[in-house]
Amino acid sequence: MKLRPRQERILEFIEEYLDEYHYPPTIREIGAAAGISSTSVVNYNLERLEEMGYIQRNREVSRGIRLMGYRSRRSIAQHEAAQVPLYGEIAAGEPIPMPANPSEVLDHVTVPSELLPSSGQVFALRVKGHSMIDALVDTGDIIIVRSQPAVENSEMAAVEILEPHERAGATLKFFHQTGDKVELRPANPDPAYQSFWLDADQVKVYGKVVSVLRRYQ
Repeated sequence: MKLRPRQERILEFIEEYLDEYHYPPTIREIGAAAGISSTSVVNYNLERLEEMGYIQRNREVSRGIRLMGYRSRRSIAQHEAAQVPLYGEIAAGEPIPMPANPSEVLDHVTVPSELLPSSGQVFALRVKGHSMIDALVDTGDIIIVRSQPAVENSEMAAVEILEPHERAGATLKFFHQTGDKVELRPANPDPAYQSFWLDADQVKVYGKVVSVLRRYQ
């Protein structure tokens, strides 16, 4: 059933009132906002809205209106997206030297909640290079990383190569460990991209990649 303009205004006012005061309006307040002088007319429209499933009412209290499906704007902002710190670039190829202060936040990116893990701290890095294109990660993408000191085999990880010095830096690869040996494996069939084989103590894990953001031009 299609709402009448007056009913649409009543619903709109109830939501606005809830956003501002965090409790529902009275019948008289609704009437004043909707330009209705008669409380019986307000009641009539509220009954129709209740019949259509837009609201629930408790007639025993003066503010006994519940807006069905309502979430405050503050709740939406907090739960549908989050501001994730962007720490800089990570190589998908030859490692990029770590900045002098790798914890420094350069910017923030807005990330939908469904792309975030249910627990743990996260941070973002911008990808530079093509070594992970078969994993659908390419240069310019932003990866979201859950901060953790270890990952499972075959998980995509943000890691720092500590030694040898000529290869030191941050890189994005699939992580594989057998005993005290670690393979950092690319996802690109081009022979230019080869695995790095290192001792486990030559690698520091910063976290597991949980999602990828891509902007299409």
